[in-house]
Amino acid sequence: MTYKWMAAAAVSLLLLCPFSSQAAQNTLNLPGIGKMTVPQRITFEKGQQEAIPFMADGGIKKFFTHKGLTDGTYYTMTYSNPPDYTYGWAMSHKLGIPFLFSIGEIKHKDDSPEEKLDLYANYLNQKLIEAGATFEGDTPLVKNKDKKHPRWEGSFVLKTKEQNITYREAYQVILQCDGYFTTLGVIQTDADQKEVTAAVEKMVQKRKLPEKAKLLDLSKRGTSLTEY
Repeated sequence: MTYKWMAAAAVSLLLLCPFSSQAAQNTLNLPGIGKMTVPQRITFEKGQQEAIPFMADGGIKKFFTHKGLTDGTYYTMTYSNPPDYTYGWAMSHKLGIPFLFSIGEIKHKDDSPEEKLDLYANYLNQKLIEAGATFEGDTPLVKNKDKKHPRWEGSFVLKTKEQNITYREAYQVILQCDGYFTTLGVIQTDADQKEVTAAVEKMVQKRKLPEKAKLLDLSKRGTSLTEY
């Protein structure tokens, strides 16, 4: 009788308090983009992933920092469902004056935040189309009608050829403005892993958006409006 009571109590405790590492909720927080609940069998860990399309540039981080992007946060992604494994990465970066300078649009440095957001989106759309991105609709990135959280979002696939092998990379890309600064968010997966890519796309769509920046909070952190 004592054993049965102890067993029942243990089961009840597990049901009410799922604190094991397997039951713990896995979240991904991309600064400036939002907080996301990560799908099962997918994990994100802080760090830079080695990605074939960026090796010639010295890695993902060097590629984006050379373009004038600042304040970068990087994650490596792993999907594990034996015998299937696949990898990817995620990042967010602020865009600002250094990026405007690198793309030859420094004359727009005094434009409003939303005007610069649209400028960044139009530039990226042009470059993605030139790079041969495949996507649905008229452009890879589409403007969201949410006035409270101005942003452009899109999903597309790019092909990379290395040693006669063609790799298909799927990308979820977000350009989001917090009222002062624009953040670029990217999550990459293997396009041939359709279920994983679909799960990540859904994760991005359901993310919790960050609050708009407040001038008082920026001044408390010592952030200058001309910093980016």
